Amino acid sequence: GWLTATPTPTPGYLLITEVMYDPAGEEPLGEWIEIFNAGDTSVELSAYKLGDEEASGGPEGMFQFPPGSVIQAGEVIVIANHTDIFYQLFKSLPDYELQDAHEFIPEMIEYVAWSGGNIELSNGGDEVVLLNGFDQRVDAVSWGSSAYGIDPPVPAVAEGHSIERYPPGIDTNTANDWREQPPPKPRRVDLTLPTPTP
Repeated sequence: GWLTATPTPTPGYLLITEVMYDPAGEEPLGEWIEIFNAGDTSVELSAYKLGDEEASGGPEGMFQFPPGSVIQAGEVIVIANHTDIFYQLFKSLPDYELQDAHEFIPEMIEYVAWSGGNIELSNGGDEVVLLNGFDQRVDAVSWGSSAYGIDPPVPAVAEGHSIERYPPGIDTNTANDWREQPPPKPRRVDLTLPTPTP
Protein backbone atom coordinates (compact mmCIF):
# COMPACT_ATOMS: atom_id res chain seq x y z
CA GLY A 1 0.00 0.00 0.00
CA TRP A 2 0.90 3.67 -0.25
CA LEU A 3 1.07 4.11 3.52
CA THR A 4 3.77 1.59 4.40
CA ALA A 5 7.32 2.84 4.82
CA THR A 6 8.95 -0.09 3.01
CA PRO A 7 7.66 -0.60 -0.54
CA THR A 8 6.62 -4.14 -1.39
CA PRO A 9 7.87 -5.17 -4.82
CA THR A 10 5.15 -5.60 -7.39
CA PRO A 11 5.54 -8.66 -9.58
CA GLY A 12 6.17 -7.91 -13.23
CA TYR A 13 3.01 -6.66 -14.80
CA LEU A 14 2.76 -5.82 -18.43
CA LEU A 15 0.92 -2.89 -19.94
CA ILE A 16 0.38 -1.73 -23.50
CA THR A 17 1.87 1.76 -23.42
CA GLU A 18 1.83 3.08 -26.99
CA VAL A 19 0.03 2.16 -30.21
CA MET A 20 0.71 3.48 -33.69
CA TYR A 21 -2.46 2.48 -35.54
CA ASP A 22 -2.58 5.21 -38.18
CA PRO A 23 0.95 5.65 -39.56
CA ALA A 24 1.62 8.35 -42.12
CA GLY A 25 2.95 5.80 -44.60
CA GLU A 26 1.73 2.44 -45.82
CA GLU A 27 -0.66 0.42 -43.67
CA PRO A 28 -0.40 -1.90 -41.89
CA LEU A 29 3.38 -1.92 -42.51
CA GLY A 30 4.01 1.21 -40.46
CA GLU A 31 2.00 0.07 -37.44
CA TRP A 32 3.62 -0.86 -34.14
CA ILE A 33 2.77 -1.56 -30.51
CA GLU A 34 4.82 -0.83 -27.39
CA ILE A 35 4.74 -2.84 -24.14
CA PHE A 36 6.14 -1.82 -20.75
CA ASN A 37 6.98 -4.01 -17.76
CA ALA A 38 5.77 -1.78 -14.94
CA GLY A 39 6.70 -4.33 -12.28
CA ASP A 40 9.87 -5.09 -10.34
CA THR A 41 10.66 -8.50 -11.82
CA SER A 42 11.38 -9.80 -15.30
CA VAL A 43 8.60 -11.66 -17.13
CA GLU A 44 8.94 -14.71 -19.35
CA LEU A 45 7.13 -13.39 -22.43
CA SER A 46 6.90 -16.47 -24.59
CA ALA A 47 3.49 -17.50 -23.21
CA TYR A 48 2.02 -14.06 -23.91
CA LYS A 49 0.06 -13.09 -27.01
CA LEU A 50 -0.68 -9.73 -28.60
CA GLY A 51 -3.24 -8.88 -31.23
CA ASP A 52 -6.35 -7.01 -32.33
CA GLU A 53 -8.78 -9.93 -32.01
CA GLU A 54 -10.74 -9.57 -28.78
CA ALA A 55 -12.66 -12.86 -29.02
CA SER A 56 -11.38 -16.38 -29.57
CA GLY A 57 -12.40 -17.61 -33.00
CA GLY A 58 -12.71 -14.11 -34.45
CA PRO A 59 -11.27 -13.04 -37.82
CA GLU A 60 -8.54 -10.62 -36.67
CA GLY A 61 -4.98 -11.32 -35.54
CA MET A 62 -3.34 -12.74 -32.41
CA PHE A 63 0.39 -13.49 -32.26
CA GLN A 64 2.53 -15.16 -29.61
CA PHE A 65 6.01 -14.08 -28.51
CA PRO A 66 8.72 -16.51 -29.67
CA PRO A 67 10.34 -19.03 -27.27
CA GLY A 68 12.91 -17.55 -24.91
CA SER A 69 11.40 -14.06 -24.97
CA VAL A 70 11.87 -12.12 -21.72
CA ILE A 71 11.03 -8.54 -20.73
CA GLN A 72 13.08 -7.12 -17.86
CA ALA A 73 11.65 -5.03 -15.03
CA GLY A 74 11.18 -1.48 -16.30
CA GLU A 75 11.92 -2.49 -19.88
CA VAL A 76 9.98 -1.10 -22.85
CA ILE A 77 9.73 -3.17 -26.04
CA VAL A 78 8.31 -2.54 -29.49
CA ILE A 79 6.52 -4.99 -31.76
CA ALA A 80 6.57 -3.60 -35.30
CA ASN A 81 4.61 -4.81 -38.27
CA HIS A 82 7.63 -4.42 -40.56
CA THR A 83 11.16 -3.80 -39.30
CA ASP A 84 12.46 -1.91 -42.34
CA ILE A 85 9.55 0.54 -42.39
CA PHE A 86 9.93 1.09 -38.65
CA TYR A 87 13.66 1.68 -39.06
CA GLN A 88 13.11 4.24 -41.83
CA LEU A 89 10.91 6.25 -39.47
CA PHE A 90 12.73 5.95 -36.14
CA LYS A 91 16.32 4.97 -37.04
CA SER A 92 16.14 2.15 -34.53
CA LEU A 93 15.18 -1.50 -34.74
CA PRO A 94 12.09 -2.94 -33.07
CA ASP A 95 12.35 -5.86 -30.62
CA TYR A 96 9.92 -8.10 -32.52
CA GLU A 97 8.26 -8.06 -35.93
CA LEU A 98 5.07 -9.44 -37.43
CA GLN A 99 6.33 -9.79 -41.01
CA ASP A 100 9.45 -11.79 -41.69
CA ALA A 101 11.32 -8.72 -42.89
CA HIS A 102 14.58 -8.77 -41.00
CA GLU A 103 16.83 -11.73 -40.36
CA PHE A 104 17.95 -10.63 -36.88
CA ILE A 105 14.62 -9.47 -35.44
CA PRO A 106 12.59 -12.25 -33.78
CA GLU A 107 9.29 -12.89 -35.48
CA MET A 108 5.99 -13.15 -33.63
CA ILE A 109 4.22 -16.50 -34.09
CA GLU A 110 0.64 -16.64 -35.30
CA TYR A 111 -1.52 -17.94 -32.44
CA VAL A 112 -3.98 -19.99 -34.44
CA ALA A 113 -5.66 -21.43 -31.33
CA TRP A 114 -7.19 -17.96 -30.90
CA SER A 115 -7.59 -16.56 -34.40
CA GLY A 116 -6.19 -16.87 -37.89
CA GLY A 117 -6.02 -13.33 -39.19
CA ASN A 118 -3.35 -10.67 -39.37
CA ILE A 119 -2.94 -7.69 -37.08
CA GLU A 120 -4.18 -4.76 -39.14
CA LEU A 121 -5.20 -1.91 -36.87
CA SER A 122 -8.25 -0.09 -38.14
CA ASN A 123 -7.97 3.70 -38.03
CA GLY A 124 -11.69 4.15 -37.42
CA GLY A 125 -11.73 1.95 -34.34
CA ASP A 126 -10.00 -1.18 -33.15
CA GLU A 127 -8.30 -2.61 -30.11
CA VAL A 128 -5.01 -4.11 -29.00
CA VAL A 129 -5.27 -7.00 -26.55
CA LEU A 130 -2.53 -8.64 -24.47
CA LEU A 131 -3.21 -12.20 -23.32
CA ASN A 132 -1.26 -14.27 -20.81
CA GLY A 133 -0.39 -17.98 -20.90
CA PHE A 134 -3.95 -18.88 -19.89
CA ASP A 135 -5.40 -16.70 -22.67
CA GLN A 136 -6.69 -14.28 -20.03
CA ARG A 137 -6.72 -10.59 -20.86
CA VAL A 138 -3.84 -8.81 -19.13
CA ASP A 139 -4.41 -5.45 -20.77
CA ALA A 140 -6.36 -3.91 -23.62
CA VAL A 141 -6.81 -0.55 -25.25
CA SER A 142 -9.44 0.52 -27.75
CA TRP A 143 -9.94 3.69 -29.75
CA GLY A 144 -12.38 5.34 -32.12
CA SER A 145 -15.53 3.27 -32.55
CA SER A 146 -14.38 0.25 -30.48
CA ALA A 147 -15.26 0.22 -26.78
CA TYR A 148 -13.65 -3.14 -25.99
CA GLY A 149 -11.58 -3.02 -22.80
CA ILE A 150 -11.94 0.75 -22.50
CA ASP A 151 -15.35 2.38 -22.45
CA PRO A 152 -15.57 5.08 -23.63
CA PRO A 153 -12.67 4.37 -25.97
CA VAL A 154 -9.64 6.60 -26.51
CA PRO A 155 -10.56 9.37 -28.96
CA ALA A 156 -9.12 8.91 -32.44
CA VAL A 157 -5.87 10.80 -33.17
CA ALA A 158 -4.42 12.41 -36.28
CA GLU A 159 -2.56 10.37 -38.89
CA GLY A 160 1.08 9.85 -37.91
CA HIS A 161 0.32 10.38 -34.22
CA SER A 162 0.20 7.56 -31.68
CA ILE A 163 -1.80 7.02 -28.53
CA GLU A 164 0.35 6.78 -25.40
CA ARG A 165 -0.46 5.62 -21.88
CA TYR A 166 0.40 8.35 -19.41
CA PRO A 167 1.56 7.93 -16.74
CA PRO A 168 2.88 4.61 -18.10
CA GLY A 169 2.28 2.50 -14.97
CA ILE A 170 -1.32 3.55 -14.33
CA ASP A 171 -4.14 1.31 -15.56
CA THR A 172 -7.70 2.41 -14.81
CA ASN A 173 -9.19 0.91 -18.01
CA THR A 174 -10.47 4.33 -19.03
CA ALA A 175 -9.58 6.72 -21.84
CA ASN A 176 -8.03 8.98 -19.17
CA ASP A 177 -5.02 6.63 -19.15
CA TRP A 178 -4.17 7.72 -22.71
CA ARG A 179 -3.09 10.83 -24.60
CA GLU A 180 -2.35 11.73 -28.20
CA GLN A 181 1.37 11.65 -28.85
CA PRO A 182 2.82 13.78 -31.64
CA PRO A 183 5.45 12.73 -32.50
CA PRO A 184 5.43 9.08 -31.43
CA LYS A 185 8.25 7.94 -29.14
CA PRO A 186 8.71 4.18 -29.44
CA ARG A 187 10.59 2.43 -26.63
CA ARG A 188 10.45 5.52 -24.39
CA VAL A 189 7.91 5.93 -21.62
CA ASP A 190 7.42 9.26 -19.90
CA LEU A 191 8.12 8.59 -16.24
CA THR A 192 7.68 12.21 -15.20
CA LEU A 193 4.59 12.61 -13.09
CA PRO A 194 1.79 14.84 -14.30
CA THR A 195 1.67 18.31 -12.78
CA PRO A 196 -1.40 18.47 -10.55
CA THR A 197 -3.88 20.99 -11.86
CA PRO A 198 -5.04 23.29 -9.07
